[in-house]
Amino acid sequence: MRQIVIFPALATLMTFLPCYAQNILTEIKDILPKEIKVEGFRLHRNQEVEIEAVGFRPRKHGAILSQAWILNAETRDLVWELEDANVNNRGRRLAEFDDQVSLPKGSYEVYYSTFRHSRFGNKEGLGDFIERMFREIFNEDEEDEYEDYEEHRRDWKECKIVVRGHGTRCKKNEIEEFRNVFNENAFVSMIGLRDDEYLQKGFQVDKTVDIQIYALGEARRNGTFDYGWIMNTETHEKVWKFNYLDSAPAGGSKKNRYVDETITLQPGQYVAFFVTDDSHSYGRWNDAPPYDPSFWGLTVKPVNPSDSKYVKDYDFERVSEKNVIVKINRLRDNEFKSEGFTCKKALKVHIYAIGEGQRREMFDYGWIVDAKSHKKIWEMNFRNTEHAGGGDKNRLFDDHIKLKKGSYIVYYVTDGSHSYWDWNTAAPHDQENWGITLSVADADFKSGDISEYNEKRDSNILAKIVRVRDYEQERERFTLQKDSEVRIYAIGEGDQGTMYDYGWIEDADTRQVVWEMTYRRTEHAGGGSKNRLFDDTIFLKKGDYIVYYETDGSHSFSDWNTAQPYDPMNWGITISLVD
Repeated sequence: MRQIVIFPALATLMTFLPCYAQNILTEIKDILPKEIKVEGFRLHRNQEVEIEAVGFRPRKHGAILSQAWILNAETRDLVWELEDANVNNRGRRLAEFDDQVSLPKGSYEVYYSTFRHSRFGNKEGLGDFIERMFREIFNEDEEDEYEDYEEHRRDWKECKIVVRGHGTRCKKNEIEEFRNVFNENAFVSMIGLRDDEYLQKGFQVDKTVDIQIYALGEARRNGTFDYGWIMNTETHEKVWKFNYLDSAPAGGSKKNRYVDETITLQPGQYVAFFVTDDSHSYGRWNDAPPYDPSFWGLTVKPVNPSDSKYVKDYDFERVSEKNVIVKINRLRDNEFKSEGFTCKKALKVHIYAIGEGQRREMFDYGWIVDAKSHKKIWEMNFRNTEHAGGGDKNRLFDDHIKLKKGSYIVYYVTDGSHSYWDWNTAAPHDQENWGITLSVADADFKSGDISEYNEKRDSNILAKIVRVRDYEQERERFTLQKDSEVRIYAIGEGDQGTMYDYGWIEDADTRQVVWEMTYRRTEHAGGGSKNRLFDDTIFLKKGDYIVYYETDGSHSFSDWNTAQPYDPMNWGITISLVD
């Protein structure tokens, strides 16, 4: 009887032993300061896994010196992190962590990181303040003692994470296969991006589709540094853009941000971009990495895999050579270039301009003026541009404007530093197009709709004295064949009722002054208060005339001692016939 009783008990025990005899699914150890390691495992059924880890105890000022977490490799969701585990002290510096977590059948990635970050959360500013406060109270240095590996080699040797359960331990190449599963239907996959990258991918949508956007990048409240966007290539509307406000903490450093959202795309052609700056990227972290470091970048795929058939690749050219009407690029230091054209009908024009700007001021930039009225109709400024990649001051304008029938002049100017092939910080991603390019975007455009415009050949211009420097007196002669109305466009310097840089017109025969640029007749010309403008018409009788322009010893073209006027290229005087 006794043997009969014991045998079922042993059989029952043997039945349950496999549940307790869990095998090692992951073991990460021998980790160095400022390092991140990853391993993977597969579970063939739903179960509870056991986790044990050893790491550095959180510092008094809030710094976390070691961190571990687990991702669902198929969904990229965070399923566990070290902060959730039970903690037991293990000496002065180290702590032991243990936990159990229920996981469904599937594939998982386990990470261990030794990049320092704050335990006071990802609320920018508050965490930094609390950390500084505790550091000052406890007189702890910015660089923690743990970073001296040689001095604390024994502590570092004990750092580890072990995951036990019933499943399969994976090799390195299998972890890469995990990521391929998530990317199986992706039509945009720009991941694992390094420093100074600029990627673009065009795609065409043939039917309204819902897409999932999964992106990780670098952003703070005061700027976005590694980021992407999606643009409709016909309208140039940004249908999605990565920024701080519309993203969430991605784990690790406060500047790591992520987006996982769904948007709807209408039929059309699109292009996805992603750019990175010169620091903090995949494999080159200068702060704690995000929870999903290998997906640093942009992934786009249809929510419904069956919709993949409605999305196909599209060969997108950022600056198309088709229908180009003005191309001023590869500009060096201290250059000024201009080019004119005439629209024989109203046209939609694409402007692609790259230049230099910082703190809301532009240094290398372009603008467009109406050739007849000299009115500025478009200008490249800090507010209408975005980061062009590379150094923070590289700026990009990429959009459309509408031009009426008429003649126009495109200008571009550079200062004495940071230009094509002479960069004083990281170059923009598209350095070959430093300058400005205009092309017609209308589908029905014909080459005859545009013609060249040359101011020197404009028969309406009677005299032109512009870009006048210090201590100059220039003059030009012109003749009127009949009594005529003429337009005077003059920019100069005046202050407290007196003019210092100004023009006047004399009758060539009598030497009588028939018009003079006085302070009372002028208005503010933009920039410094002493910049003055006369823009009006006068009536002159048939005859010969001489126009003069005179400057003093300061504040003149390209040598301003206060903010330049809105139209610096026409510092001087222009006389033209009124049509």
